[in-house]
Amino acid sequence: MRRRTVLGLVTALVLCAAGCGLGDAPPTEPVPAVTSDPPSTVPSMSTQPTPADPSTSTQPTPADPSQPAGPDQLGEPVVTRTSAADGDKIQLTLYPVVRDGVVSHLNFVLSAPEEEAERVQIADLLSDANSTSSNFALDAADGLQLVDGKNAKVYLVASDGKGHCLCTRNLNNLYVEYGNPVLMSASFAAPPADVTAIQVRIPNFGTVKNVPVQ
Repeated sequence: MRRRTVLGLVTALVLCAAGCGLGDAPPTEPVPAVTSDPPSTVPSMSTQPTPADPSTSTQPTPADPSQPAGPDQLGEPVVTRTSAADGDKIQLTLYPVVRDGVVSHLNFVLSAPEEEAERVQIADLLSDANSTSSNFALDAADGLQLVDGKNAKVYLVASDGKGHCLCTRNLNNLYVEYGNPVLMSASFAAPPADVTAIQVRIPNFGTVKNVPVQ
């Protein structure tokens, strides 16, 4: 008898759990099973941006050597340095480094400060003197470097991978004369976003410190 009593109590508790609710609410209708298949592919939820290919980034177009450059469009100059080429003085006016996605651009203007001087051939004045590096020819502005002292990194002029630097080239055919400044450029990988100033090394013109990075 005791066993039957226990079984009766268990049965009563199960029925109450299945049919009793709060108050006198009717029992919940059974929910039909979902028979549709889930999508076979799940859309990616990654929020990381895809880095741009530096070789496809828009590069600044150097000014036509036969026309005066427009340095007023470059912002405030950082510094002007003087050097010599073929025995004549030549000036370099440097402008801030400008970020452009994953690359950065450095613009500068070459000019002849002395009216009586003959026109000056640029040739290898700004070259890295290495025909196996970013530019196979030695008449390119591939010798410039960005020095990030904060992160202990040196940025060389970028290359298209085919022996051509992303910089002003064919400088054997480029001459600077009084009253006719020439705009030139070189492109690099962009420094980290927290770098707001950098050093710039320029062949034959030395190192310029604290160049703004915009």
